[in-house]
Amino acid sequence: MILGNWIILILSSLILIGIGFWTQLKIKKGSSEGFLLGAKSIGAFVGAGTLMATGYSGWGFIGSPGTTYAYGAIEIFANFFFAPAITFGTLFFAGFMKKKAEEAGGFTVPEYIAKTHNGNKTQKRIVHGLGGIATFVFLSVYIIGQIRAIGLVASQWLGVSEHLASIILMIVIIIFTVQGGLLAVAITDTIMCIGMLVASIIVYLTIIKDVSMTELINSVGAIKPEFINPTTSNPYGEGKYKVFLVFIYAFLFTTTLPYMSVRFLSFKDKINIPVMALIMAPMGIILSLVPIVGLYMFYKNPNLPNPDSAMPVFLTSYLPPAIGGMIILFILFAMLSTISSVLQALASSLSHDLFVAFTDKAEKSSTVINRIGVVFTGVWGLVLTYIAPQGMLNQIAYIGTGGLIAMFVGPIMMKPFIQANITACLLSMITGLVTSTLFILKLNVGWVEAPIYAGLCACFVYVVSALLIKEKTEEKESAKEKTNIENCISSVAAEDVD
Repeated sequence: MILGNWIILILSSLILIGIGFWTQLKIKKGSSEGFLLGAKSIGAFVGAGTLMATGYSGWGFIGSPGTTYAYGAIEIFANFFFAPAITFGTLFFAGFMKKKAEEAGGFTVPEYIAKTHNGNKTQKRIVHGLGGIATFVFLSVYIIGQIRAIGLVASQWLGVSEHLASIILMIVIIIFTVQGGLLAVAITDTIMCIGMLVASIIVYLTIIKDVSMTELINSVGAIKPEFINPTTSNPYGEGKYKVFLVFIYAFLFTTTLPYMSVRFLSFKDKINIPVMALIMAPMGIILSLVPIVGLYMFYKNPNLPNPDSAMPVFLTSYLPPAIGGMIILFILFAMLSTISSVLQALASSLSHDLFVAFTDKAEKSSTVINRIGVVFTGVWGLVLTYIAPQGMLNQIAYIGTGGLIAMFVGPIMMKPFIQANITACLLSMITGLVTSTLFILKLNVGWVEAPIYAGLCACFVYVVSALLIKEKTEEKESAKEKTNIENCISSVAAEDVD
């Protein structure tokens, strides 16, 4: 059986690399736009598939069942907020961001932020560079959880250690990403999203065939009442209703994170975003069924040493080998596609954002530099995975993304409603970074609460700074106009005297 799994993995990897090679032919040779934005050729169906696959893959199939196993039904409830949040985020902001990016230019989210705010060149370069550094730092944390997730799943399937499994799969994903860029990632995401939808349905039907939902809930409640009738929203906060903040978090996750919102910039012209949202909604609902596995595994075996192993154990123990292997394959390659997205965002933060910000050579980064960046960040992610302290995959994911959300939420979310310059943008980003760090590291605020509260602080600073700067600018213009009028009157009076 293990030999068969290896054969399937090799064949699937060759197909994946083949897709990367094919998409490389579709994008312009040497074009940063082609590599970083998929030649702006992503349509409604592929757009829906890539957003949902990226939003749900690693944490959705491994981290979320693990969190359910550790904390109970609160995670199932929280998971259902992601589908509407990702859909609404796309519906309300994708068109605006694409339009502004077309007007101002920009191949990455940090560059988009810098170019859509008025100011002098030095300030724009600072904002662009700060955004690039933040993207690299926070996504370096995020990718740790993703790499550990593929190692956890693949090790049991291939019969090797988690470290060896993650190294093998990272080699595949680096080769794939280096070839085709975002277009290859988006197409593969969509294929894997279809597989994930099929897997979600199979998993759910397998569970209810063995035990009804009513019996499952009652049985788990008898073992641990807190799992079914929680008095807190842990791990999302101590308050009973803090779990509702997950919707806000997921909305911000979609609209501000570079590896998610960069897809908005890659959509083709005249894309029908409402149609894409209609495709996304049912996808998200089906994918939200997956955390039930965690509750089922707690019912079957409440003594697993690692909560994150709930899904891998379920697939290898409660499904026929062929079906379990197929689902593992879909999960693995969906996670690989997400890692590819994160790798590209990490690489572009170095090869494009920091390169352009520090050299002041606007849009001169080449695909060669971008591809070298992918290789470097892939190796970097593996090194971090081995030296970083252990933690639950969901927790690592939230910490890694929370800081970026707090930094970028002001300049992205407030921009449609208020005209602010680059100074207000910079102050907002610094506020988000500082407050998010304090909330997470010093005040022990919940995973979801920290970026939301920090984001609120950043938005407040953005709006207040914009209004103060606008008022000061108007006062200067008024004083200048008054001076001009006085000078004109004095000049006329002098002419009359003459």
